[in-house]
Parts: sequence; structure tokens; C-alpha cells
Amino acid sequence: MFKAILQEIVDQTPGATSIVLMGCDGIAVDSVFRQGTAAEETQAITVEFAAVVKELMHTTQLLSAGALKEVMVKCEQLTIVVEMLSEEYFVALLFDDEANIGKGRYLLRRDAHKLKKELE
Repeated sequence: MFKAILQEIVDQTPGATSIVLMGCDGIAVDSVFRQGTAAEETQAITVEFAAVVKELMHTTQLLSAGALKEVMVKCEQLTIVVEMLSEEYFVALLFDDEANIGKGRYLLRRDAHKLKKELE
């Protein structure tokens, strides 16, 4: 079921290259890649972001800012939006430099509850 939800998000987001449902331990649960996207590169990026997410979660707790909900990192050639599903899981949507990031963020928020339900 994860694959269908993830595929729909990628298919409906212009410029989305891949999406990964991942545990904060760095282990991918499921993923979808557009044709021509390097799966190994995406997996390496999201594994590194798992460590960043854990550090950000720790920081928000220290600041009493509440639970981490979303993280976005924009680089010259890549943008990553991370939507937290729980303290243990997140979904990372990766975009090229010409993507419709707003639509991708919307779709992540729209479908987060579906992914959470499947994780239970």
C-alpha cells in the first residue's frame, strides 16, 4: 500500500524525482523513483537526512518548540522536503531545480495520514 501512495505523490508533482518513506534509523521502508533517477544516490541522500532529522528532533525538544513537523532544504540542484509521520518515521520528497515544490508539500501533507495509518 505504501508504494501506491508514494507513486501518486510523485506522479502528481511536476519535478519530483523520488520519494522515500524512511525510519529515523536510516532504514528505508519503501520508495519510488522516476525513470532516470539514480536510486542509489537518493537512498544515500535520505540516509544522511535521517541523521539530520534525528538531530533536529533533539534540538526542537531542547528548545521546547514542540514536535518537528516538516523540514525543507533547498540546494542549487536539489530540494528535499521531509514530512514527519511520527517520532520514528518520515517521508522525504526530492525535487529537481524546476519543480513545483508547493504542490509536493501539499500532497505530502494531504497523504500523511494515509501513510501513518499503514504504519500502524
